[in-house]
Amino acid sequence: MNTDTVPHDRVLELLEWSPTVMVAESCLTTVLDWGIKVDVVIAPESKARELALSLLHQFPVRILSFQHEHEALPTALYFLIASKQKAVNVISGLQLPEFEKFDSLDISVFQNTLRWSFIRNGLYEKWLLSGSVLHILPAGDFIQTKTDGIVKINRPFGFWIGEELGSD
Repeated sequence: MNTDTVPHDRVLELLEWSPTVMVAESCLTTVLDWGIKVDVVIAPESKARELALSLLHQFPVRILSFQHEHEALPTALYFLIASKQKAVNVISGLQLPEFEKFDSLDISVFQNTLRWSFIRNGLYEKWLLSGSVLHILPAGDFIQTKTDGIVKINRPFGFWIGEELGSD
């Protein structure tokens, strides 16, 4: 959804899993310049036909169209739900609450140096290295681990956890 929010090398790491690659039309030129094979393009209805012709070299590629700018993300996520996908990695600068209504998907949102995950059941539990940093929203808290081991965070409601991504 936004190629400016995550470095190219982080995108390449995500591609190691051979995912279905969906790209917003506004990011298509950058993604194609990176040499990435695109499976689905989310585009305004007015550009769908033109895109289909210009993307023949990417065949097979699917064009999902929407009418209004704010419909790009829901169009993509509803497509994944209809395709029976269980999880999605999204590169986006959108506000995290925009993703919460898509509760049948496990969503990770990559923004700059953070990978955000929505913890629906209120219980986060993960083994982390000493010095790992976690950001918690909506509380605005952060935790830095002092030792290697299991970190547990329990809240009576869903929350977002942001894990800082290491620089390799």
